[in-house]
Amino acid sequence: MSIAEDEAEKTYPTRYWDGTRIKEEIFCDTDDLQEAYLRGRNAPPADAEVEAVAKKLMWWASAPFWEDVMPSEDCFWNQAEPEMRADYLRGAREMLEIARKAVNE
Repeated sequence: MSIAEDEAEKTYPTRYWDGTRIKEEIFCDTDDLQEAYLRGRNAPPADAEVEAVAKKLMWWASAPFWEDVMPSEDCFWNQAEPEMRADYLRGAREMLEIARKAVNE
């Protein structure tokens, strides 16, 4: 299950009719769907998104010097000092927020 699917299940757990295996149905119109889309599009970046971008940025910045020693982004990320990871996380969050702001203007 993806992180997004896991978050969706936690936010909107599947509900069944009175203990049966039949799922409850919720009816909505296109306005509801558009509102849901906009809420998702405007949501702040998830921690997993920020970390994925930070790992990639760190890898791009350092791989030319270390790719013979570090086999993957994850390996390099795990070996980095906490302060260095924090700097990349901060930068990644800022970039993702800038991108979301640009989409919503």
